[in-house]
Amino acid sequence: MSDAHSHVRCFGRAVLQMRELRHMSRQQLAKKSKIKLAVLTAIEEGTISGGDFGVEEIGKLSEGMGITRYRLMMAYEAKCKEFGEGF
Repeated sequence: MSDAHSHVRCFGRAVLQMRELRHMSRQQLAKKSKIKLAVLTAIEEGTISGGDFGVEEIGKLSEGMGITRYRLMMAYEAKCKEFGEGF
């Protein structure tokens, strides 16, 4: 993968996919995860800086969706491969 922004885009796509599979709105996930809606929106849209979120937010998002961190990171890896942004 060529740059940090590619990682952010793939992660955002993974969060969006996992959220939609659980039939959750952004507002619901933000509330359950205790993450500001604006931050969640920026993550899903791939516009957030990689320095503005990290392991803590990954954990909160995972817990908010009722999945393991591992499951979320596997979705992230799949999105990277899907869009040809392999490791």
